[in-house]
Amino acid sequence: MSSYFLALPIGLYLVGWLIEFMRYWRSSATGGLMTFWSGGLLAMGWGAHTFLLAYGIWGDGVRLNTALSLVAWALLIVNYFVHLRWGNAVFGFIFPPFAAGLLLATALLGEGGIVQAPGGARELIDPAAWQVGLITHIVAILAGNMLFAMACLFSVVYLYQEHQIKAKVIRLLVSRLPSLNTLDRLNHRAIALGFFFLSLGILLGIGVGGMEGQPEAMLSLRRAVPLLTWIVYAAFLLQRTFQRQRGRITAIWSIVGFVVVMTSLALEIYILASRA
Repeated sequence: MSSYFLALPIGLYLVGWLIEFMRYWRSSATGGLMTFWSGGLLAMGWGAHTFLLAYGIWGDGVRLNTALSLVAWALLIVNYFVHLRWGNAVFGFIFPPFAAGLLLATALLGEGGIVQAPGGARELIDPAAWQVGLITHIVAILAGNMLFAMACLFSVVYLYQEHQIKAKVIRLLVSRLPSLNTLDRLNHRAIALGFFFLSLGILLGIGVGGMEGQPEAMLSLRRAVPLLTWIVYAAFLLQRTFQRQRGRITAIWSIVGFVVVMTSLALEIYILASRA
């Protein structure tokens, strides 16, 4: 069966994830309808995924692409049970894009996904789609990084204001700054929105790398560092949800996350400069 059939569960996962992202900002009292639609779409995607996974294992056995698909399939099961246990929208915000990314890599590594030109030369499957995907990937990554930079700025201001308050230093500048609660809330919102754009950018990056006909590029350091950034901010969102810690800890975490972002950006600039 062609890997293009995986477009169905990938699309359902992504739409369900988008609804979960919108539900993340709503209270449990107003998010019931969104829960119904996102849960239904994710369940439909999981059903289609289950059928395609079973068909692939039956026909070809367990290979690399099948193993990735199996991990993505298991992630949706984990997402269901943790949501059933804790009922928090943060899980639907994190697990579905991760599963969609693994499934996209499965499609690109499978039959009909990646085209490798003779002699190792690059052969684009669809140059127009590649160009649109590349531009959107860059814009999404930049948008995410800008939001992480804003979150880092909010965190620095938070730590500065907290220090001044503890030191009982009253200055005109401090009195005009937003309150600590406001800065903490702005930090969280900037990181959550940045996480959405970073997830979108990584997914598009996997697709662009696949259309370049270079599957090994999906496993390179250039792809690994943004994934590390994604993991850091996913851990931030989970930590904030479960430990319910606010203020200084989340501010420091946000600054550390932005250091990882700058490392990723420096690596990207180095790679581009070395190719020039």
